[in-house]
Amino acid sequence: MRGTALAGGIALLVFGVGGVAWFALETTAPRLGFEDTDSPAVMLAFLRAHPEVYGQACAVLLVMALALTVAVLAVHDALAPGRSSLALRSTTAFGLFSAGCFFLLGVVRGMVGPLLHIDRLDPAWGEAGYVVVQLVGTQLIAQGGTLALAIWIAGLAIFGIRTRRLPLALCLFAAVPALRIAGIIGPLSLASGASAEGAPDWLWIVFMAAIPGTMLWIVGLGLLLLLRGRRMMDEGAAS
Repeated sequence: MRGTALAGGIALLVFGVGGVAWFALETTAPRLGFEDTDSPAVMLAFLRAHPEVYGQACAVLLVMALALTVAVLAVHDALAPGRSSLALRSTTAFGLFSAGCFFLLGVVRGMVGPLLHIDRLDPAWGEAGYVVVQLVGTQLIAQGGTLALAIWIAGLAIFGIRTRRLPLALCLFAAVPALRIAGIIGPLSLASGASAEGAPDWLWIVFMAAIPGTMLWIVGLGLLLLLRGRRMMDEGAAS
């Protein structure tokens, strides 16, 4: 179990660092002067000038998917060293689904070559292709992966409170990542912008804070598993 805990802890830290790198890559366009990121024409101009950015994002997302897969399975084994419950197995399934979404998003980000080829044939086709890539990648796969990740975190927090296998502070902090659930499928619908105009500014700020809050929670869980794994190694060496 100590090897599982250490592997899970390292994988969670890799995923957290990867999330920061992915966010930095996704904000490259406005930092380089391509500010209207909603415009297909502007973003295609950015990709023509800097195609390597999407290639790097593809690599980061694939590493994140692999790390999350290892982490989800390791967390399951660490929390249920014996026979696990249906609730924990169901929660684990959402974590694996999230890893699959990050993998698919990485594949979509890696399609910059075919996208630019279509753009060279006809700029109108290129813009239409970019819109499709954005809808499938950002609006469908990324939102699905984020939602599944938030459900995985919320499920672990509930399991941790019920069994006391996770620190109470970490379980309570899971309420921050869980805001993503309400924002995507709840009555707020802030992710789609449907109610963003009528929502107070502080509510939007809280919702956006759930993004770094998710990474902080994951890093916290990773450090916890590393400490547990190290403690098991020390106990094994002492015995």
